[in-house]
Amino acid sequence: MDTKNKAAARREIEDFEGRGAPGADLFAPGYRLHFGGAPAMDLAGHQAVLGSFRSAFPDLSIEVQAQLAEGDIVVNHFTMRGTHRGAFQGVPATGKRIETSGTNIMRFENGKIAETWGIVDAVTMMQQLGAMPPDPAPAGLGPLAQPGNATTTEASKAAVRAFVDGFNRKDTEGLARHYSDEYVLDFPGGPKGRGIAGVKQATGEFIAAFPDLQFSIDTLVGEGDLVAWRWCVSGTHRGQLGPFAASGKPVRFNGISLLRVRAGRIVEDRVRADVPTMLQQIGAMPAA
Repeated sequence: MDTKNKAAARREIEDFEGRGAPGADLFAPGYRLHFGGAPAMDLAGHQAVLGSFRSAFPDLSIEVQAQLAEGDIVVNHFTMRGTHRGAFQGVPATGKRIETSGTNIMRFENGKIAETWGIVDAVTMMQQLGAMPPDPAPAGLGPLAQPGNATTTEASKAAVRAFVDGFNRKDTEGLARHYSDEYVLDFPGGPKGRGIAGVKQATGEFIAAFPDLQFSIDTLVGEGDLVAWRWCVSGTHRGQLGPFAASGKPVRFNGISLLRVRAGRIVEDRVRADVPTMLQQIGAMPAA
């Protein structure tokens, strides 16, 4: 079943979304899409979102880089490419090429996609269109590899749970024990980090900006050494966040993290989060 669901997920992303091919047969009755900061949508809403992307990027293509599956869940990490030929999120056509990534989580029922949660790296896309300043410190991670057997699924999940528990208790020293010196954080629009010192710095920056920040675990699925964690985070902006001074405003936004675990320690973390919603909530970015 995992193999069939992975194949259906790939067809939905690469053919239905990327090439505009027919694909209504892929979806279960009552299908729901949760995308970025938008309200939940049905299949017609999903098609409308695709229409807005294709209007802005007529040569849109999407390629699945890696997948993992557990039970009725399939997780997909993908790359989007296209040329900006039409207005997008208030940005007039620039003719520029974009290449960005995203992650989604699909829940299947009887071989059909019943629900999708998706996050696209909108920060990199807007930087490539010239609508946001470029990131001076790219993460330096290559393409995501398929799940491996460097550790077991349960050990991988345990490392993620330990991080969430340590972060929510603000125990930066304790949570750092679950990371490797090889660790690299890839978080477009968020902090950067390498090694154990990088973990402490990145978590310290977030805690300083949002002292009451709390993560949830909404989905936690794994295959071998690769784990997908769907989360929601909430807190109050009480400290400096990059160039943005404390606003005192509450924030609540979603994300999906893909973490690879080796010998019980996290070695890479690819975070795709709804950063635009966070920036809008603190008054640093106008609402789309």
